Amino acid sequence: MAQVGAATARLRRTFHYPADSDSDSQPDAIDEQEQQDVIARLAAQNAARNARFCRLLLALPFLAALPCLPLLVRPRASLLALLALTSLSATAFLLHRLPPHVTGIAPLDARTRDSGAAGAARSVRGAPPSRSRRLPGPLTAGASPLETHLPYLNAGLAAVLVFMGMLTGRGARSFGCVGVGNLPAIVYSIVLAAKAVMASVDPERELSALKYDYKGA
Repeated sequence: MAQVGAATARLRRTFHYPADSDSDSQPDAIDEQEQQDVIARLAAQNAARNARFCRLLLALPFLAALPCLPLLVRPRASLLALLALTSLSATAFLLHRLPPHVTGIAPLDARTRDSGAAGAARSVRGAPPSRSRRLPGPLTAGASPLETHLPYLNAGLAAVLVFMGMLTGRGARSFGCVGVGNLPAIVYSIVLAAKAVMASVDPERELSALKYDYKGA
């Protein structure tokens, strides 16, 4: 993601709108097709990087599930362990089904889009208004009912598990210094934060706003 950000910063210098005083032979100026090719290449690289990162994140729910398995055979801890495994399974399912930059939680996704819109607006200062593009709406419009409601249910279940862990105490129901009831909330929080970061890095959105009409000879 840092590499994409650095590439975006470098390309902003190339995608600046040429002033009237600029020479027609300016070597940095590129035509519209070349601009589109650069944007498409960076967007593809960013999408591939996000997909790899999501596959790495998938290991978190499975690793966090390991301390829960022995508790299933303990009567006093079986309910806590079963609910924790349910939450971790939901987190893994959402990681697999939703796009890397979508959390499924509307306020969080809207906040990310608003931040991206503000950044794009700052990027196009001095460029013709007609070249700036409107940011797309929510990407979960075609999601299934399960994909739409599961993020909220999982967040609620993770909160309930934290409360249950506080009531039952730690004792044997702990993994190191972290209670088993806290593991699903920790894992889901990490996943949501990672998705928010991935959503904030969008070369296509930023550079599309910086495109300009090429002035030929």
